[in-house]
Amino acid sequence: MSTEVLVTGTFNILHPGHIRLLEFASRYGLVTVGINADPYLKKKYGDHALPLVDRTYVLNSIKHVDSVIAFMEEDPSSLVKRLKPKIYIKGPDYSGVELPEENACKQVGAHIIIQPAAKEYNSGELVTGLPDSIFNKLNKYS
Repeated sequence: MSTEVLVTGTFNILHPGHIRLLEFASRYGLVTVGINADPYLKKKYGDHALPLVDRTYVLNSIKHVDSVIAFMEEDPSSLVKRLKPKIYIKGPDYSGVELPEENACKQVGAHIIIQPAAKEYNSGELVTGLPDSIFNKLNKYS
């Protein structure tokens, strides 16, 4: 039986940093990606948000991902409590940052691992650099 690993995030604009994170997570076991649902994404990125159905489709096509599950809350604490992963992994941008879901991880006995790499990409910067017309076209097909 493989170790259950949970990785969470918005995964709005997938970039090499995300792939490296998922590859890193897969070294520990079966990877479930908890992905923020559309209401949070709209709040965070406004019109520069890809729909959940598209983000889920892309994540499910990555060989390092075993399953994808959406959650409605801003913070994944409820998801952590429900899934009870053995390992919870976050990207390098969370190094030294207090995680809102840290308490939930302690409650279920999940070991928190922060990927030890330099942050190379920022989804927010990538998104704001793209023209609105791209998101209008993408949202039209979802």
